[in-house]
Amino acid sequence: MDPQLTSLVILLTIFWFLVYWVLGGVFFAVVAILRLGRIRMVRFSCLFTLLALVLGASAAYFGVARSQTDVLSCLSDAQTKAETVMAVFGCGFASIFGVFLVGAAILTLGGFLIMAISKSKTKPWIILEEPQEEPPTQESPTLDAQVPESKFF
Repeated sequence: MDPQLTSLVILLTIFWFLVYWVLGGVFFAVVAILRLGRIRMVRFSCLFTLLALVLGASAAYFGVARSQTDVLSCLSDAQTKAETVMAVFGCGFASIFGVFLVGAAILTLGGFLIMAISKSKTKPWIILEEPQEEPPTQESPTLDAQVPESKFF
């Protein structure tokens, strides 16, 4: 890889990490809520953050490396300046974004694996259903008979 592309890899690493972390975090937060809180959140969030960081760096590196060969093959076919610009952006974007989508799929599968590792056997702290109450029993009429009626009250 060219040393000039190192800054692009660093920029893409930061961007892909943030996208993976935020969008994946929202997705798995919804999944955790639907599972009624039966997950150790700290363990999951630490492992998920590390996974997002590794996948962000890997997707950036392999995306740029793969796009480099694709851009060179597209540039060999380009004849005009406009075709050259389109070859660089078109072929490069497809490769980089394709590797990003593969990373997103791996993040989703890895997130479910981390969620399985982070299961908690304790009672959930969110209870969506109200406990059913017993119907009230009718009071016996003998209690009313014992109370004398007052003329004023």
